[in-house]
Amino acid sequence: MNDIVKEGCSVLLEDKVVIITGAAQGIGAEFAKGYAKEGAKVLVADVLDGTPTVEAIVNAGGEAAYAATDVTDQKACGAMVNTALEHFGKVDVLINNAAMYGNIVKKPFFEVDIKEWNRVMAVNAAGPFLCTKAVFAAMQENGGKIINVASSVVFEAPAGFPHYVASKGAMMTLTRCLARELGGYNINVNALAPGYTESQASLSIEANKAIAGKSSAEIVLQKRCLKRAALPQDIVGTAVFLGSHLSDFITGQLILIDGGASFH
Repeated sequence: MNDIVKEGCSVLLEDKVVIITGAAQGIGAEFAKGYAKEGAKVLVADVLDGTPTVEAIVNAGGEAAYAATDVTDQKACGAMVNTALEHFGKVDVLINNAAMYGNIVKKPFFEVDIKEWNRVMAVNAAGPFLCTKAVFAAMQENGGKIINVASSVVFEAPAGFPHYVASKGAMMTLTRCLARELGGYNINVNALAPGYTESQASLSIEANKAIAGKSSAEIVLQKRCLKRAALPQDIVGTAVFLGSHLSDFITGQLILIDGGASFH
């Protein structure tokens, strides 16, 4: 068994094949490494260069490949799935993680123009829809797991980026619609809703925001039951669970991972 798997205490995803969008950096890269540690073969899909993530996995003894992918382009999503099939022969799990977030400037809603609104919605809401359409044929016969990355902002509704909040609300409801439609094919569809996480993307937003007030980290920490910062690695375990056999009878659910900041 490869070294990256040997380091883990269990192998929940041995021989599973996962496509992870937005896996070149941040939480997506942590998903990729976490899945590899549990024995999965990983396709890193991103508009950014995913080679460093692939190299980190391969150097640790795992299996991974990279596909340059614009999730707003249906042909690119199809090519992404084809790359996974060419390298690994099947697709068991899709994690719709790609999103516009770190390059958003928080500002009053009336300063958000329609071009910016449409771009955020295209990546964050239409992207998962197109990726799911693309992967469906590969999962149709043998089933699979689809994990959408939403956000706790759908409950908190923070000011400054209504397009991002709306896009993650769309992700939550799309999850339920897809769970209903795809259940007959033995495809589970669930969503993760991370709270404010101290990733590079979150730090970029805080550095560039155009509205006054306390930082998101300060606000959220006051609400949390667990009084510490959330790191990208804190999201990985739940993502692994939802991709494994342990969650075979769970679908259509949104799981909050915010240290107890919200109870719903």
